Amino acid sequence: MTGLADPLDDEQQYLVDVVWSTFVEHGEFPKFFYVNHLMRRRRHDTVAVLNSFPAVGTVLTHRYRAVGWWGTDHNPDHDGVVFLTVAGLYHVQDDPVAEMISRGLLVFMRELTKAQDRILDSPFAMPDVEVDLATSVTRAEAKGGYVGHMATIAEQEWPGIRYNKGNNTGRLGMLADADFSTVADYLAAVTATLSPPEPPAALPYAEPRALLRAFNFLDVTTELVLGHQLVSRPPMDRSSLLAQDIEDEAGFQAGLVVLTDILRDLQVPGRAPASALGRLEGHLVRHLPAIDQAAVQQAVELLDQVRVLRNSAVHPKPSARLLAAHQALGLTFPVRDFTAAWDSVRAHAERALSRVQEEIQAARP
Repeated sequence: MTGLADPLDDEQQYLVDVVWSTFVEHGEFPKFFYVNHLMRRRRHDTVAVLNSFPAVGTVLTHRYRAVGWWGTDHNPDHDGVVFLTVAGLYHVQDDPVAEMISRGLLVFMRELTKAQDRILDSPFAMPDVEVDLATSVTRAEAKGGYVGHMATIAEQEWPGIRYNKGNNTGRLGMLADADFSTVADYLAAVTATLSPPEPPAALPYAEPRALLRAFNFLDVTTELVLGHQLVSRPPMDRSSLLAQDIEDEAGFQAGLVVLTDILRDLQVPGRAPASALGRLEGHLVRHLPAIDQAAVQQAVELLDQVRVLRNSAVHPKPSARLLAAHQALGLTFPVRDFTAAWDSVRAHAERALSRVQEEIQAARP
């Protein structure tokens, strides 16, 4: 995976420049429809470019990257903001204004780090560890006219800053400390803190029919507990692929298609989101209030990685999301041993389905 400070390609750099120039001139970030219009004039796919920026973080819906947006993990809202983080400022660092804002935010984070020392003198009552942004900026010799710009970026800079927009103060974010003199050092620390652990080993898969059995148990349990069928039965010639070993990439992709289609066609009431798998968690929580929502969410999120793998055959360009899917399913990137990869995908899917089934069973009234 490329890093936050690695050079951008031409499309990525153009998008950053569009967002940055608008931000400098107007003091606020542009909406997606505006950025999309300028990108399309150059025949660029805005959503694809946004998702191509390197990102760090283990939670799919909350990753840190140079450019962020309002919306879902990979689909910006048409009227939502497209914004830069400090990682984004790194790619326009030749601009004196960007350098000034970056310097001010680094000073602010150093002050937030120092403020944590107040805790050492107060073992029984939490002291005030918030720091005023404007006061810190004066130490960076930054022009007061850009304090508002710094505040806007600070709101999105959650690894290093927890910003309170109400009183323009902040406290330290996720990092244990943020005592950095350069943006490059800060981004290296963010990457080290937010990078996921080593990918899990490929799970063993010794029983060919285990995945089919997991679908069946889930369906039976759902019908008994909730009173409705969950799994739509695909034709035998398709479902049988889930019980077969494969030898090459074509077989791997065929298996992913069948598995993804079954998950897509789950009988979950509602229309939003479009994916039935995406509606499953909410459906179960509404009808089974005692269910372990975190466990269900984790299992559903893992199953959704199969869809990401399948889509990579259509959109093969590497992305942070695709790399995360490989990691979640215990796969190397790129996949070389398709037989072992298929076994690992089936094993992870079987465990996730079994977890959902167990949680439904445990939460029954």
